[in-house]
Amino acid sequence: MKRTTQIFDLYWEDILVARILPYLTIRECFNFRCASKTCLQIIDMYFSKLKSLKLMNKGFSPHTFRVFTDTCTRLNVLNLSRCSSVTDADLIPMLLQNPGLVNLNLSQCKNLSAKCLQPVILYCNNLRTLKLAKCSWLTTGAMEALALHQSKLEDVDLSHCLCISESCILIFIKKFKCLKILNLEGNRQVSDKCLYALAKYSTSLKLLNLGGCSDITDKGVRALALHSPKLEGLLVRGCTKVTENSLKHMRNRVTLDRRPAEPVPLPVYVQI
Repeated sequence: MKRTTQIFDLYWEDILVARILPYLTIRECFNFRCASKTCLQIIDMYFSKLKSLKLMNKGFSPHTFRVFTDTCTRLNVLNLSRCSSVTDADLIPMLLQNPGLVNLNLSQCKNLSAKCLQPVILYCNNLRTLKLAKCSWLTTGAMEALALHQSKLEDVDLSHCLCISESCILIFIKKFKCLKILNLEGNRQVSDKCLYALAKYSTSLKLLNLGGCSDITDKGVRALALHSPKLEGLLVRGCTKVTENSLKHMRNRVTLDRRPAEPVPLPVYVQI
């Protein structure tokens, strides 16, 4: 009797893991994992080879997250933005397992604390992208520790992080001279001091978001215009003290989120 070829007869690593499983969603992978011991082994092999894990806006149990922690040890990219269920107890073991992280996004993860960043600060020496938007738990101490131990950050999102001081942001800017993208939106503690520091130290800066930083003025923006030759984009919506007097110096080379002010028409006098 001729034997029928089954899916498990295919080479697991070269065909199932490399060619088929990438088309499944995370939920589908877990459903497949529950089907049998063989399915569990195949999915765990797939997870162990992942370089990128993106779980944005997902809700999951501690057990589910522990599966990733036990299997994912080669991650370069970890995106947990808006994962409100993840805690320090869930995240810290995963970060310890993945010192090769290059890109980490914890934006809007509300149940974490600054403690979760310890493995990143101490062991992820190749980290280049760090996104912590709306992380109210981010502290000045954590920022200073990042500046002390890290050196390669290029893309940083600190928008709406209201518990960090301007002084620690200044330390951060002075340390990371290779910054290319920086988001400080919504941080009202930011003043022209930060812009002066960016103009002096961040000569590679390409995109800067200062939306809602209501204390910055034309003086700081003019410093950027004069000393940031690689700047390509600047966002200043909500910055009421910034006017066309400074923006006009960069309009010919920088994309701005504010249209040039319309010239006031000269009055026309009609002789009667």
